[in-house]
Amino acid sequence: MVYDFYETMRSDIVFNKFEVDNLLFVEYKCPLEQDTVEIWSQYDYIIYILSGEKTWSTKESQWAVKKGEAIYIKKGASIIKQNFKEEFCMLGIFFSDDIIKSSLKEDIKNIPIKHVEGADTFIIDRIKINVEFKSFFQSLLGYFYDTNKPLNSILQLKAKELLLSLANSKNNVKIASYLKSTTLSDLPSLPNIMEANFHYNLRLEQLAKLCHRSKSSFKRDFKNHYNTSPGKWILERRLKKAAELLTYNLDTISQIAYDCGFESVAHFSRAFKSKYGTTPSSFRKTN
Repeated sequence: MVYDFYETMRSDIVFNKFEVDNLLFVEYKCPLEQDTVEIWSQYDYIIYILSGEKTWSTKESQWAVKKGEAIYIKKGASIIKQNFKEEFCMLGIFFSDDIIKSSLKEDIKNIPIKHVEGADTFIIDRIKINVEFKSFFQSLLGYFYDTNKPLNSILQLKAKELLLSLANSKNNVKIASYLKSTTLSDLPSLPNIMEANFHYNLRLEQLAKLCHRSKSSFKRDFKNHYNTSPGKWILERRLKKAAELLTYNLDTISQIAYDCGFESVAHFSRAFKSKYGTTPSSFRKTN
């Protein structure tokens, strides 16, 4: 099961939070009990660590973040690995593509942002923190300790301030390039979303949300792009990835099955043999 990170932050009454339309600010201590949890969010989000340490990872890379550090995570799935040695607390800011567009549309063409290779396909990136960003997060934290709830317009301005600062940052060029692309695009890239998330067990409805499409329009656009159904494409893509890992990676077959999104080794072995005519272990020996 993939844990719905955004919905938990939005709906759990124990967290300190402010919500305005598709914008959510939250301050919370660790809500998860497991060491490692697969999560997904329908919105992009930024995490700033107030205390403790936690690791966000994809199937291929990981980012350990500790006090005073921040990361940008694109909408979709990722993995949290927890460190229970010290108390963990963080600020989280969740925002939709519409928030990005409305915050940046007036200024984005006036900011000298060059296209950066990998800006459209990265999943997680570390935010280079300077005095400006540190002051921003400290000012945001103050709202959670004030007895008066901030006005919605102030919260919207805070989101705009953060996104403009990132877009104008000389030290966060990949994130800035992505924000510009998102602001000027009508819809998220369907192939980018699929490539980033095929090895997680997301439902069709969740994938459609990530692509900002209804379920029916997602299936139609998917068919037009790939000339097959999402289910068939995902299985084929997982098997292709598994074949690559079996050739170049020394992980166990069960680990490879998990990393490619299969819920059981038995299912993986059946599907792999059906496609390649041999078992995963025999394929590995041959290749």
